Amino acid sequence: MRRSRILSGAVAALAVATGLLVPAGPASAAVVSGAVFNNPEVPAQQYAIRDHVRSLIQGAAVGSTISMALYHFEDTSVAADLADAKTRGVRVRVVLDYSSASTAATTSLTAALGTNRANPSWLTLCTANAACIGNLGTPIMHNKFYLFSSTNGSANVVVQSSANLTVSNATKYWNNAVTLVGNTGLYNAYLDYFDDLAAKAKTNDYYTTVGSGNAKAYFFPRAGTTADTDTIYNMLNENVTCEGNTSTGTETGRTIIRIGMWYFSRDGIARKLRELADQKCWIEVVYTTLDAGSLSYLSGHDRIVLYHIDGDYIVHSKYMLIEGTYAGKKDSKWVVTGSHNYSNAALRENDEAMVRVESAAIHDQYRSNFWAMRAAASS
Repeated sequence: MRRSRILSGAVAALAVATGLLVPAGPASAAVVSGAVFNNPEVPAQQYAIRDHVRSLIQGAAVGSTISMALYHFEDTSVAADLADAKTRGVRVRVVLDYSSASTAATTSLTAALGTNRANPSWLTLCTANAACIGNLGTPIMHNKFYLFSSTNGSANVVVQSSANLTVSNATKYWNNAVTLVGNTGLYNAYLDYFDDLAAKAKTNDYYTTVGSGNAKAYFFPRAGTTADTDTIYNMLNENVTCEGNTSTGTETGRTIIRIGMWYFSRDGIARKLRELADQKCWIEVVYTTLDAGSLSYLSGHDRIVLYHIDGDYIVHSKYMLIEGTYAGKKDSKWVVTGSHNYSNAALRENDEAMVRVESAAIHDQYRSNFWAMRAAASS
């Protein structure tokens, strides 16, 4: 037994020194692009997102790199997985919002990784009472994403989630995570953003977009004061056509927009959704908080339906689904998801990431999740 451990350690050391990527353990199924959701009302499904992330950390190849940016970090099992990954020869780099500085997960992982960014592995905290990048108002580093250069036999894996690693995010909140595999351009875009978070490159106008393959990434904060500098408003205003579909949307070929949102307060988006409903789009919103202005635009229209989830369980997801005509493509299906609430802080102040994906398969996974949340709504 001792001899096998010595040989295993020697192989890991050689792999790190030579840059070879060696599987972490027994062969696992390759990672595939797709979505994962928790269901807070079903105990067996509460930790689905956390467990997915753990499987990718545990599968990270020796000599590979894990990069993680997270707002609230309290999960000691994930901290232990990351520490174990470093021990076996994975480079582990973590950026956390300062609000997580004193959690047990953070303190244990800091001890394991250290804080020196000149080393292969490290953990760094954003500025106290501020963000890493955003410097307007009272920003936070609100991201929830994970990057794996190689895990379970798959390269360039991006996981964009709405979930923090806390008990309440699993047991009380509806959340989602999308995994995109092998999109090198997207992976590198997220990696560049991660590096800027770690470097604390302060600005109130970081806004960057990168399109690659079937995906496009959006990184915030974005400067401006008007609707035409609101990314979600522009998506709706410039790209959505309400009629003319033949195999998607409503039975009469009208585009359907479905939104699952924790906090919705950008009235320009709500106003545009009402205009689209006037043009015969169908709009459905499952939400926890709608401010009075947005609620007024979305209420009282026969093609807009609102579903409220509050109380013991809340919607913490932040996603929009478009089924129909978008960017001139009829009968197409799109998902826009990330850490980005439809709030002014998410747009103008916070460090946030969002990704748009064109994929019928992923859209339909999200649509099923939307229907599940809709069924759980109180009104």
